[in-house]
Amino acid sequence: MLKIFFLTIFVIGILISVGFFIKSKNSEIFSNSKLSRLRVSGNRIITEEGQTIRLRGVNFEDPFMLEKDANEKGVVDNHFAKIAEDFTRVKALGVNVVRLPIYPGYYFLVGGDKYLATYVDRMVDLAQENGLYAIISYHVIGRPGGWYESDSDTTMLPNYPAKVHYTDTNMAVAFWNKVAARYGQRKHVLFEIYNEPVGRLDPTNDDFDWAAWRPTGELLIATVRQHSNNIILGSGPKYTSDLSDVPKNPYSDTNLVYVAHIYPNTVPKGEDQVAGWEKRFGFLAKTYPVIVSEWGFHNGGKDETTRGTVEDFGKPFLDYLDRKNLPWVAYVYHPPDDEPPMLEADWTTLNEFGQFVKKRLEIGVTN
Repeated sequence: MLKIFFLTIFVIGILISVGFFIKSKNSEIFSNSKLSRLRVSGNRIITEEGQTIRLRGVNFEDPFMLEKDANEKGVVDNHFAKIAEDFTRVKALGVNVVRLPIYPGYYFLVGGDKYLATYVDRMVDLAQENGLYAIISYHVIGRPGGWYESDSDTTMLPNYPAKVHYTDTNMAVAFWNKVAARYGQRKHVLFEIYNEPVGRLDPTNDDFDWAAWRPTGELLIATVRQHSNNIILGSGPKYTSDLSDVPKNPYSDTNLVYVAHIYPNTVPKGEDQVAGWEKRFGFLAKTYPVIVSEWGFHNGGKDETTRGTVEDFGKPFLDYLDRKNLPWVAYVYHPPDDEPPMLEADWTTLNEFGQFVKKRLEIGVTN
């Protein structure tokens, strides 16, 4: 009996040791990513080794959308199940970052912990496995507790009704408390606190300016900082297209990159495009790091905001960003109901926009 007892204790001890070893190895894998943790230095993004890095990549679609979206015949084709293939494809294009938008409507519909465990864990892990940085975006459009882009409620996923872009401040704080705590120690993860602050449909007649938005931005930054020292991407008013008032009262956080979202009609017709880009965000890059985490065009697209071509928008815009050596993330790789898509309806073939992004990624970057 004593032999059996001691043998049992010995086996249990081995199993416990193996378990701790596996757990510690898994922890080591995720805490010691081969990707260097990024930080801000002056107006640059640099690695732990002090080297300047220029992020260039693509946006993915919300993963719940990828799983539930139906084609024109109403048939659901679970594209989230194939997400590993998409990471492989975009890595082959030459990207070093992917942006992962999370619509609050679907996040809260599924339930925060379940949503993260089902979708975001997988995408964050795949980004790391492919040597890519990952930007998690709280993908709202609107003013906390006020106006929001409600048209998306019925057009995104009709079978899953939700206030897709709506948020109030409490929802946003709850989101970042959970997300930053879960991924805040992953070296390759960056946090974009709020997709597009805007107070009303027409941003040219919008009193939700930088002074009105900044306190909410500071609150969300402070929320993330309770859990992580990773880089935060800070947004601004008018669909994150106008950073002109930032110098008057910048964010207080020092490990922060300012965000711009620029499309063909961000600069009104008749206004010089380059001068318009410089006035809205380019000037700020002399003092602070700036990333264009959304830009794109769709030749002949239905959405006037994104309607443009390589010649009249794509090339001049990326030429401008190249001159300033600014990082960018093209929107959007997946083609379901979002504008402007980079893929054809087969979810594989790059369209004109996608081909243009591919060619520009093939051009070497300067540091």
